[in-house]
Amino acid sequence: MASLRALAHPVRVSLIEALAVHGSLTATQASDLVGESPSNCSFHLRQLARFGLIEQAEPVGRERPWQIAAGGISVDTDAMVDAEFSAAAAAVNEMWIARQAAAETDWVRRSGHEDRSWQLAAFSEFTVRWLTVEELAELQREVDQLVRRYGERRDPATRPPGARPIRMNVSGFPVGPPTDQEG
Repeated sequence: MASLRALAHPVRVSLIEALAVHGSLTATQASDLVGESPSNCSFHLRQLARFGLIEQAEPVGRERPWQIAAGGISVDTDAMVDAEFSAAAAAVNEMWIARQAAAETDWVRRSGHEDRSWQLAAFSEFTVRWLTVEELAELQREVDQLVRRYGERRDPATRPPGARPIRMNVSGFPVGPPTDQEG
């Protein structure tokens, strides 16, 4: 529950997003990106580390950079049996969804200024399909497997030439409450 609260703070979310894009950052580097003071960033980075969401990266000289913890950040949905936890998880997810929507809107507005190859490669798909719960679970596993193929590129040396950070949001969920037709 405490780790959910750690994720619910806007400065911490901005720091996680900056780390996801830039790899490892010091508090000073992060402060330039998120518009907060280095001391405030340092405090929030330590809080994120306290809950295992980020970790110290390999020191560079006297610098002490941070990075997203190995394995990434996720919410354990198996733990969502408690009403308080479910409410906290819903609040965090709503904030992340709003940030994703804002980022996608930003892409739509600036995409006309991007190289044509990036315009053609980018996608947003809005669709409705009829699936059973088992099929939805299978789809989730398959999408997760596809996305994980590109997960080990934290180190710039492992990235192919021309690679850019790509923001993805994939979701699948029932539309509305169950109906009599679902049997």
